[in-house]
Amino acid sequence: MLELEMTNLVKTFKNKTAVQDVNVCLGHGVYGLLGENGAGKTTLMRMVCGILQPTLGNILCDGVPISQMGGEYRRLLGYLPQDFGYYGDFSALRFLNYMAALKALPEEYARNRIDELFELVDLAGDKKNKLKTFSGGMLRRVGIAQALLNDPEILVLDEPTAGLDPAERVRFRNIISSLGKNRLVILSTHIVSDVEYIADKIMIMKNGQIMQVSDESQLLAETAGCVWKCLVPEGRADELGKQHVISNLRNQADQVELRIVAGDKPVENAVPAEATLEDAYLYFTKSKFLRN
Repeated sequence: MLELEMTNLVKTFKNKTAVQDVNVCLGHGVYGLLGENGAGKTTLMRMVCGILQPTLGNILCDGVPISQMGGEYRRLLGYLPQDFGYYGDFSALRFLNYMAALKALPEEYARNRIDELFELVDLAGDKKNKLKTFSGGMLRRVGIAQALLNDPEILVLDEPTAGLDPAERVRFRNIISSLGKNRLVILSTHIVSDVEYIADKIMIMKNGQIMQVSDESQLLAETAGCVWKCLVPEGRADELGKQHVISNLRNQADQVELRIVAGDKPVENAVPAEATLEDAYLYFTKSKFLRN
């Protein structure tokens, strides 16, 4: 089984450190990389893909630095960037043929593979239509198809559901879930629901650092006892929002129901609530609110 290891990984840009001392080892499965915009996710993904070189540290594929592997590593890799570029006047079929040529795939293999991928992403009936007529969700599905052309063992997806409506987001998640059975998939996102049901492991990133690498049950166990529900007067909600992380707010007549992530009981009438993955994400990324 292929293994991807990041050791003491650092990336700086002038006076900004985008990635700080990342040490993780990944095998087959779906890894959800969660973090706010600006947390360093895209920089980390671009290093994994060999687009950026680390300032310090190494990325190893089965023990070999990817910087030494060249084309051998690129053959293992599929990448869907956050900003997916395409030619609007190309049909989907022409675009995938073009991408297959850039990847130097044999013509017969490419033809068969493209047919398979159009079926996988449910675009077989639209393959002759121009990309400029496609919806955002359809373009994202073309993007995943191009990333899969070479049947990669490592699939990197940077914010793949950005801008999609709920139905397209569900469709995309289902595709990703099926792909993680026999390859390493890294899905970078700031949307918790994108990884909640499909990730085998969840990596939480903040300020360039990986704070946690755990499965969902472990994250929820560590957050247990730090989620509260309470009813407060409307005017009190703003005050509590300045003191605590509020993960949900709902108005009820002249009161407000709050869901609060806090190490200690935030108000006298607060009662414990069962933690969700979103609560856990807030717990680990808002460090000043952690329990003592």
